[in-house]
Amino acid sequence: MADKKTDKKAAKEAKVVSNLPLDEQLKAKQEELLIARQGLGTTLQNPHRIKAIKKEIARIYTQINATKGDK
Repeated sequence: MADKKTDKKAAKEAKVVSNLPLDEQLKAKQEELLIARQGLGTTLQNPHRIKAIKKEIARIYTQINATKGDK
């Protein structure tokens, strides 16, 4: 049950972040990744979330590169 609540919270945050410019989105996701990697001690809290954040960062980089290519 706790996972569903955190997923809903993350989805709301993702919607808010999507209104920001791409550079700010990238910074926010990189900070989120850093926090996710700082699990308790040597174990990761949620390795699936880390993978999802990495994919989101890659999508943002793709959007940035696509806009640079259009100019």
